[in-house]
Amino acid sequence: MNIYQDIKNNNKIYLIFGGFGSQPHHFTPFFPDNLIIIYHYQHLNFTPLENLLTSLTSEQTEVEIYAFSMGVWVANLFLQNYNPLIFTKKTAINGTEFGIDNTYGIPLKAFKLTQKIFNLEHFKTNLLGQHSYKAQHLSFLDEESLKKELGFFISNHKAFQQGSTWDKVIISKADLIFSTSAQKSFWIDFKGYQKQILWLDSPHFVFFDWKFL
Repeated sequence: MNIYQDIKNNNKIYLIFGGFGSQPHHFTPFFPDNLIIIYHYQHLNFTPLENLLTSLTSEQTEVEIYAFSMGVWVANLFLQNYNPLIFTKKTAINGTEFGIDNTYGIPLKAFKLTQKIFNLEHFKTNLLGQHSYKAQHLSFLDEESLKKELGFFISNHKAFQQGSTWDKVIISKADLIFSTSAQKSFWIDFKGYQKQILWLDSPHFVFFDWKFL
């Protein structure tokens, strides 16, 4: 995984776990300063992130987590082994703690097929939906690099441990990447969440519709 940081002060830090194919500039227009963005996953070694947070935080520091898509799965794994007390708010956006799962995530068969026939333009259309015209500035890695990232998720899809507590869950009703029904099954049926859920008439990339502030 890669780590991007833009820290002006350490009073409040926003820790963002991007999804598959994410790049830092996909998120920077939608969040305040003081960002740490995790993206382009190739491993699950969280030590560099843990060391960075330790160096930046104090007892007065507030850290909010925003996990998007497959980043919800990654963030949950990270939270199993890192002190959760510094996190004042945790928000899951269009993803589940299982990531790849036939009931509570993206089915493994569909994920493998996506890797086999991956087409970046098709992915962008499903990701952005009606907001494609607003997102011409969003760039992505080449298809071969993205196929390797898909392979990482496939190889590690059984890494789910126990779950975490989330303060807010955002689910898009028009999600063509991470099905709304799978998210509903996980967050409502499996986790028992109701009041924490915000429903939006949005595509998978929700940030053009959901205002951070």
